[in-house]
Amino acid sequence: MKNKISITTFSILLTILSSYGQTGIKQEKITVQELSTWQTFDKGKSTIKGNTLIVEETAGSDGYFLISPKIYNKDFTLRYKVKAISSSTVLITLFSVLQDDENGEFKLPAETATPREVWNWRSDMKHYNLTINNRSHGNKPFFFKNNSQLSKGFNERLSDNIMEIGRWYDVEIGRKNNSLWFKLDNKTYFNVEDCNPLKGGRLIFRISGTTGEKTILAKAAIKDIEITF
Repeated sequence: MKNKISITTFSILLTILSSYGQTGIKQEKITVQELSTWQTFDKGKSTIKGNTLIVEETAGSDGYFLISPKIYNKDFTLRYKVKAISSSTVLITLFSVLQDDENGEFKLPAETATPREVWNWRSDMKHYNLTINNRSHGNKPFFFKNNSQLSKGFNERLSDNIMEIGRWYDVEIGRKNNSLWFKLDNKTYFNVEDCNPLKGGRLIFRISGTTGEKTILAKAAIKDIEITF
């Protein structure tokens, strides 16, 4: 009888552990080597230095994109370290990026696309846009939900800039149920409730510099990327 009880207890424990493994939190670490293989768009380049990926625009660029090959679930937490190197660098993270056909290849504009056509391409995709360093464009950090070119679900802005050039920062971006948040160095700057949240989608890192009479190209460093879901 004692052996039967022990076997039964062991079976129950095994079932619980198995169930936990299926429903527990998963963590994915994205190395800079993996990040350097992500799909890119517009003119730019990336260089691996130790555990850091240096990304920078090249001549003629209107922003440089790194696009994840995977579609991530609706609920996740993204953490990474980032540093703006060039004084012009604008740091942008797009997440839950959805195109019309998410089962196929991610569709990019033509290489000859004008800045306006690229803007239309971005604006036609559903996504969340978190721009955390926008000083060189004369703006403050902002966070919005893009439904279409004509519709935003929300549009939050800060009253002050929160980043400096040449310094590493810890970034956290999270989604859980209807809540979305952004932390910098463990301080919460945006915390938004979205009653009709977007589904899961791709992740895009983007840097952008300044254009016009004086062009200054963007350059940034990124490392230690982790996603829990």
